[in-house]
Amino acid sequence: MQSLGTYTLTNCTILTVDEADTFFARGRMTVQNGRILRIGSEAELPLEGDVADMGGKLVLPGLVNTHTHSHSSLFKNQADDLRLMDWLNKAMWPMEAHLSAERARAATALSCMEYISGGITTYADQFYYAEAIAPVASASGLRCLLAATVFEKPSVETDDTFGAATAFVERWLGREEETRVYPCLGPHAPYSVGPELFGRVADFCRKHDVLLHTHISETQDENDQIRARYGKTPTQWLEGLGVLENRVLAAHSIHLDERDMRIYARRGVHASYNPVSNLKLVSGIMPYRTLREHGIQVSIGTDGAQSNNSMDLLRDLRTGALIQKQAEGDPTLFPAREMVRLCTIEGARALDLERQIGSLEAGKRADFIALDTESPRLCPLHRSSLSNLYSAVAYAACGADVSDMAVDGNWVMKDRTILTMDCDAVRKEAQEASEYLVRHSQVQ
Repeated sequence: MQSLGTYTLTNCTILTVDEADTFFARGRMTVQNGRILRIGSEAELPLEGDVADMGGKLVLPGLVNTHTHSHSSLFKNQADDLRLMDWLNKAMWPMEAHLSAERARAATALSCMEYISGGITTYADQFYYAEAIAPVASASGLRCLLAATVFEKPSVETDDTFGAATAFVERWLGREEETRVYPCLGPHAPYSVGPELFGRVADFCRKHDVLLHTHISETQDENDQIRARYGKTPTQWLEGLGVLENRVLAAHSIHLDERDMRIYARRGVHASYNPVSNLKLVSGIMPYRTLREHGIQVSIGTDGAQSNNSMDLLRDLRTGALIQKQAEGDPTLFPAREMVRLCTIEGARALDLERQIGSLEAGKRADFIALDTESPRLCPLHRSSLSNLYSAVAYAACGADVSDMAVDGNWVMKDRTILTMDCDAVRKEAQEASEYLVRHSQVQ
């Protein structure tokens, strides 16, 4: 990564996404030792250190993707138009059976390249081969919450997914400042992890104070299956096991009843909204308004490329808001400010990182992106109007408009050029790995 020590961004509009909705039509931000030293208007702040002339771009916090599977970029555009369980059993898991550590690394590099190009500075990943892919995530320059996945059955990686996952956490825990990889555990779902193993995962997460990242109530079929097996909803079953006493990030959270929502609220469970994946698999629409009325904190994720095809979080944000408005028959629901907060500060809060990232404020880590305001999607831009700035990000922008990115103050992308990886090599290795998986799995 290209680090400039102390430097000042100038000639830009800055949208801080802080609690006061502070913005600067003509702003400056000074970065020192990876953190924001000062932020304000050009008239107030002097130029310090090196000068980064942003050419009139719109600067805002880096995007936070709270649910994805980085290995899945190799499965992109394969086995589309299937229901969730058919998609898993007939396509995804047969392809995953031919993964290897090397192919998982190739997939992770490709996903990181896509995250960078779309403005995602932090992502919450869930998969096995965590030990193999963590160095790739670290080298990309991004911030990664890496949940090593636990299954009841053996995986292609190991017969003991719990042992491999906990060993990974123990080796990487405490190195976050050095690596930007935050290790945690990812028990896949109530239908793929039994009660004894879920209990062991919960105990480990509690002991080591790490995040527990799982899928809950993605489909009605899942709910029916768990109720038939245990006589409870997935949420109530996990509550009975003590799992929800941990810091829990629950992907999907679509089919929750009133009691489930009260449990989420009481336990502080964070729900990751994955609108495009849910639409594609016809899993349902998260009851966003009802969750928020119960005081449940919601963030947004892309899910993996195998159920989304693209990991453009800005595109997904717009889709997710529009379907909520349509479902509720209320165009005032989910305003642009709330949309932008969902993929920045609320994402940081879901990962317990809101004191470090998610908004641009003095003392926080310098994780930021810039949007190219010469894009026709962002013209006209009324820089003195806060509502117009929020609307431009929420409704007009897409990942292709992100031109620059820094994480911990280190430049990861400048003028659409990614600085942390050999993109040609990444594409070549991912293409070869995907061709191998398709050829050997014989998925049609």
